Amino acid sequence: MSTRRHALAWTAGGLLSASGVSVWAQPAEATADPLTGLDGWLDAQRVGWRVPALAVALVKDGEVVYLKAFGFRDAAQSLPVNTETIFRAGSVTKAFGAATVALLVDEGRMSWDAPVTTYIPELRFAGGDAYSAITLRDMLSHRTGLPRHELLWYNNQSLTRQALVARMPHLEMSAPLRTRYQYNNLMVVLAGLAVERVTGQTWEAFTRSRLLAPLGMTRVNLSAPEMAPDPNHAVGHTHHAARRLVPVPLRHDPLLGPAGAVNTSIGELAKWVQLQLGRGQFEGRRLISPAAMAAMWEPLMATGPAPARADAPRSHVGMGWRIDRYRDTLRVAHGGDLNGFTSRVVLLPEKNAGLAVLVNHGSHPLPNAVTPDLLDRLLGLTPEGNAAKVMARRNAVESAALRAAGEAPATNAALTWPPRLRGAYVGRYSHPGYGELTVGNAGEALAVRYNDMPAQLRHRQGELFETHTERPEHGDFSGLKLVFQGDDKAGPTGIAADMQEGVQPILFRRTA
Repeated sequence: MSTRRHALAWTAGGLLSASGVSVWAQPAEATADPLTGLDGWLDAQRVGWRVPALAVALVKDGEVVYLKAFGFRDAAQSLPVNTETIFRAGSVTKAFGAATVALLVDEGRMSWDAPVTTYIPELRFAGGDAYSAITLRDMLSHRTGLPRHELLWYNNQSLTRQALVARMPHLEMSAPLRTRYQYNNLMVVLAGLAVERVTGQTWEAFTRSRLLAPLGMTRVNLSAPEMAPDPNHAVGHTHHAARRLVPVPLRHDPLLGPAGAVNTSIGELAKWVQLQLGRGQFEGRRLISPAAMAAMWEPLMATGPAPARADAPRSHVGMGWRIDRYRDTLRVAHGGDLNGFTSRVVLLPEKNAGLAVLVNHGSHPLPNAVTPDLLDRLLGLTPEGNAAKVMARRNAVESAALRAAGEAPATNAALTWPPRLRGAYVGRYSHPGYGELTVGNAGEALAVRYNDMPAQLRHRQGELFETHTERPEHGDFSGLKLVFQGDDKAGPTGIAADMQEGVQPILFRRTA
């Protein structure tokens, strides 16, 4: 979910190993017992990657063949994790969101290809009529032309899905409809609102009754306030200065729903994998039609540049899933990164095999790194050590960075002063899409607050300031450039903020 990027990358051919070779093309030999030594190997990965807890489920031929958890759900208190511990799954939820639409498509109450305004008539987009044909298929496959605009919802405790509709005409598009893959949580949220309009239920209530209950996913919850009182929930973590492991407080994002609300144990998530590999059927009961399952797995939009090798398959996105090849077999997968947690679900439908991985560390490469080795085991092949190669590369990069930091000469940056008296900047600033931003005094400095995320304002030059926060849960609000506008003697008339790449700076106009 985070806008931060992992060191690992999905290429046209699959997960890039430390050597730069796409693992889908590497040879492997068969092994007699694919699960031999797996416990020790996984816990060693957890320790080596400096992750408090790791939970893994492997599914083959309809059965959960491996289900284990290692480490601590709360590192500070050394509380052990188990297979019933609740983690935040983040964007793994998007497949659940697509599935709720699929249920209604099966019933003839929705269509993948009707304009979304069929269900939300008042919805409008910036760019006008050029985007009036946006459909649920477009929204769930990230090809609407709308960039992320993520900060709009981060830590926003009051924004409702209905209120989001009114903000949409003020969020700039950055590509024509159906021409470019642009990951977008807001569009998935609005797909969930369409489900609400059709069913008369909240997306959460519909999901509980039509997906979670039939699957027996009784421990799954759909919000941070539901997760917090659970006596067996994991604490999110990140690494701060000097590699220090720090907890990340749970953040309530009530808007998210189908874009990232699922909180689950690894045992419950294994049932979701079983449903997927059963092509919409679980324990003899059909929940989703084969046609709807195929629609969600259909490659709709390429997610990156064409591969360098002519024979390499290209990675695409479907509805709630990413689609590519692994060892020349179909791979359907999605990951999640939210609030101190990272997750991954991977399916090999043609081999009737799949897995799920959960860790309580945000933006972490471990789930991606171990996936090829686990898939090889599921295929009965000898793993080729992808996780070890990626870890070696990670360690080399970190060592080089530490050496460079140690060799860098100490510098004392000259203090700079803004062109106005500090009080002139204090005030409220508003944008019709992004809402309100406030600037105030913080001792001898200026501070800014947006969506209840506070940050220092560090002066850089002229009217340019930069946000800075030490709070790990607000990391995405740090490092933003804010340029105060206007030359009114009474003070600035606005702030241009670089909150979204690829569009004009967001202009917050002064209101008080």
